[in-house]
Amino acid sequence: MQFATDRIVPLALDVTNPEQIAAIAQTAQDVNLLINNAGVSGTGGFFAPASLETARWEMETNYFGVLNIIRAFAPILKQNGGGAIVNLLSIASMVNVPVFGSYSASKAALYSLTQGIRAELVKQGTLVVGVFPGPVDTAMAENVPLDKVPPIQIAQTTLEAVEQGVEDVQPDPVSQQVFAGVRQDPKAVEKQFAGMLP
Repeated sequence: MQFATDRIVPLALDVTNPEQIAAIAQTAQDVNLLINNAGVSGTGGFFAPASLETARWEMETNYFGVLNIIRAFAPILKQNGGGAIVNLLSIASMVNVPVFGSYSASKAALYSLTQGIRAELVKQGTLVVGVFPGPVDTAMAENVPLDKVPPIQIAQTTLEAVEQGVEDVQPDPVSQQVFAGVRQDPKAVEKQFAGMLP
C-alpha cells in the first residue's frame, strides 16, 4: 500500500456529528486509509455523581463515533480497491482499568466492533487493523502513573502493520505484557488491574 504524503489534506471533524461526517465523506472520495483515533476519557468510576453522563459521552465518541465514520467511509474504501481501516483501541479493550471503568467499557465495545466490521468488510478487500497501546504520552494520559510511549512510536508501528497486513497490533511493552498475561491467566490480569483502585 502506497501513501502519498503530499496529498494529505487535514479536515476538521466531530465524529459525533452525522452532518459533518456526511460532508467530509462527500469531499474525501479518494481515501484508502481510514484511521479512527478520536477518543475521550472521563474519570471517577462507575459510582461518581456524573458517571452515567461520562459513560454516555465516552460511548458516543469512542464507539458510535467510530461506527458512524466507518459506515460513511466503507463504500469509499470499496470503490478505491478495499484499502484499510485502523481503529485505535487500548489495553483497556482487553481488561477493565477500574479508575477508567466506563472508558474501558467503551473501548471493549470498540474491540467487538472492530472484529465485526473485519468480518463484514473482508469480501470488499478492506483490511481492518486493531491497535492496542498501553499508556501513550498524550494529554489524555497525563495523569496515568505508568511509563508512556511517544505517539510517533504508535504511528510507525501501526503503519508497518498496515503494510504487512497485520490485524492486531500490540505496539509497546505494556501492551505486549497485558496480552501475554491475558493469554496465560486472564483472571490474574483482572485482579492486577483491580488493585489500581485507591
